[in-house]
Amino acid sequence: MTLVPGDVLDGKYQIVRLLGTGGMGAVYEGLNVRIHRRVAIKVLHGNVAGNAEAVERFEREAQAAGRIGSSHIVEVLDLGDLPSGDRYMVMEYLEGQSLAERVRARGKLPPQEIYPIAVQLLEGLAAAHAAGIVHRDLKPDNVYLITSKRDGGTDFVKILDFGISKFNTLGGEFSMTRTGAVMGTPYYMSPEQAKGARALDQRADLYAVGVILYECSSGRVPFQAQTFNELLFKIVLEEPPPLRELQAGLDEGFIALVAKAMARDVEHRYQSAAEFQKALHGWAQGAGLGDGGVTGHTLPLGAARPAPPAA
Repeated sequence: MTLVPGDVLDGKYQIVRLLGTGGMGAVYEGLNVRIHRRVAIKVLHGNVAGNAEAVERFEREAQAAGRIGSSHIVEVLDLGDLPSGDRYMVMEYLEGQSLAERVRARGKLPPQEIYPIAVQLLEGLAAAHAAGIVHRDLKPDNVYLITSKRDGGTDFVKILDFGISKFNTLGGEFSMTRTGAVMGTPYYMSPEQAKGARALDQRADLYAVGVILYECSSGRVPFQAQTFNELLFKIVLEEPPPLRELQAGLDEGFIALVAKAMARDVEHRYQSAAEFQKALHGWAQGAGLGDGGVTGHTLPLGAARPAPPAA
């Protein structure tokens, strides 16, 4: 079903404009006409809605937000069905840009700008992991930045798309498609994920954070290849090009943080988001950055932050 501006879903969600589209569905800006709130509406196309696996992923994304309950996870407000068979999800409307868009626009980001983004990203992940949820598909496209002009341009981080996450799986079953294909974005996969390990835990997400920091500071992903299988082999068997060779003058302490996050052996990585965040705070203090715009060095992971400004 193709939605056009002015269409109203379930008597309350009016379509304003199309924001984007893909093979599985489309995302629209909408308005809850009952309470006059801007929302984002993700629609799963009817031809996909008949696929039980796709529907499960769609519903899992909605359920994850409610289970985690963190201000750094995009809020899902409603789920519904259209007469056409399409399914839709209503989310809070975010106004800003993804981390991927920022990196594409700027090429590279300095560590002092990456630091507060990483701390908030880890805060959201800590809440997810505490709820027994591993994201499994972290990438810059799934890290959204709401910039508050009132706070001097401070970024407020929202984590998107828990669609391939698994619940209660700290050490549980690895998610694969029915054909055996690994789900997730390969450039950010941990070595154990690339090997198809059936036991993944929160450290796979922390590896992905390391890759994100690597890319933000160097302008490129650690491993590049011509084929999917070649990429997986590189992730499992090779070491990435050293950051210091890609970005002259990069702080050695920051380089060490990223290297530990991306250790191939899970026992050599940060073992929790809290440990990773603590290391970032320690580095920032040593680098003389203060709190870098982050609310307090003693803020416990998962603690409430001020809500982002209304869009």
